[in-house]
Amino acid sequence: SLNDLTLSLRNRFTQWGIASDLDESIKLYQTALLFLFLSHSLQSECLNNLANSLRDRFKQRGVPSDLDETFSLF
Repeated sequence: SLNDLTLSLRNRFTQWGIASDLDESIKLYQTALLFLFLSHSLQSECLNNLANSLRDRFKQRGVPSDLDETFSLF
């Protein structure tokens, strides 16, 4: 599933530090959320995983907009 793919990309980033994996994971989460209904069972999981990915990217690069987007998801 798309969620499994995004988690795999994020895990690979965590293990190997490949920034493009984290970027792709964030893009896929953002895209998935555009198509999920508010009541969809995976929406909260996707929001949480997107927030965690944005936090990780903020830690790596220090771009304030990543942290701002993380806060806006909650």
